[in-house]
Amino acid sequence: MTITHRSQSTTSTQRDSWVEINLSALERNFLKLKDLTKTNIMAVVKADAYGHGATATAPILQSLGVHSFGVATIDEGIALRNAGIKTPILMLGATPFWSYDQCLKNDLTITLYSKDQITLLENFSKDLKSKIPVQIKIDTGMNRLGIDYKEGKEVIDSILNSSCFKLEGIFSHLSSAHDVDFSNLQKERFDSAVGAYKDIPKHIANSYAAINYPDFRYDLVRVGVAIFGQEYNFLEPIISVKGRITEIHKIYKDDYVSYNRTWQAKKDSLIATIPIGYADGVDKKLSNKLKAIYNDSLIDQVGNITMDQMMFDISDIKDGKVNDVITLIGKENEKEIAISDWAKELDTITWELICRLKIRLPRIYTRD
Repeated sequence: MTITHRSQSTTSTQRDSWVEINLSALERNFLKLKDLTKTNIMAVVKADAYGHGATATAPILQSLGVHSFGVATIDEGIALRNAGIKTPILMLGATPFWSYDQCLKNDLTITLYSKDQITLLENFSKDLKSKIPVQIKIDTGMNRLGIDYKEGKEVIDSILNSSCFKLEGIFSHLSSAHDVDFSNLQKERFDSAVGAYKDIPKHIANSYAAINYPDFRYDLVRVGVAIFGQEYNFLEPIISVKGRITEIHKIYKDDYVSYNRTWQAKKDSLIATIPIGYADGVDKKLSNKLKAIYNDSLIDQVGNITMDQMMFDISDIKDGKVNDVITLIGKENEKEIAISDWAKELDTITWELICRLKIRLPRIYTRD
């Protein structure tokens, strides 16, 4: 493994716990998805690329020929521009009216999602010398943002006939991609609104649809979690979470560990502490349920996870030492723990948990 660079979190640069991002795996994932879908890919890098670091990962994807990037906020788009991204960037969500000038200044494409918003943009554009780059979002069943599909043709025609806008695409958002029947219904609604506009780029597929539904690929697919290797066995998770042992101490049978005495030793034991806790994004409800990898063995996390630290029972590990590394997420030889294991335990989704890890943990970027 080669370390390419280190990126600080919002609060920490010098920690003995960290996130590792494998950039070689990122490249392989993108190329596999490109080969599979055989269409253009918009890399969704919102929420700091799902916690992987947008300004570190986007330039690599740009070099591989990604079609465009999708972000949620203006600040995310500006950060990409400041990192040297020249590829088109789509604001996937709502854009505040007071920020339209920053969108134009940074060449960010605005999503149109309501008639009122279109009127605001038209009024804003009166003194502009160039057209505003936009894409239209059609609501086909998500009921969050978007023009009702039954009004799609009317709105698309008005945008095409307007002197204010440069229409770069039309898209929709699947609410339940794993539900084949409802996804097909959304596609039918989308087609009814956009089918007549052959020359305008269209997209509806998220990661799951891009991989599993060839008919949903249109002119491009929006891929986020899959690029980062989550959820799909043929792709590689690019993220690992590790911490260095700060102390090893012996406890005796019937001793307790951590707050509220939720774990009691059944025998004399060795307990290792690492400096990572719930303030770093590890859910406290995982207390006494986590496993980690240490010296090619699986070990149990014991006691309540605290704000900044957690403890492990390393009684069965030979030659455990302070400064050794414990892997919470990742692969070491034949042993592997995925963040999806945490998600199953917590009854949530992997990308929610990955996003949490950006709070304090510095990121180390590596190549294999």
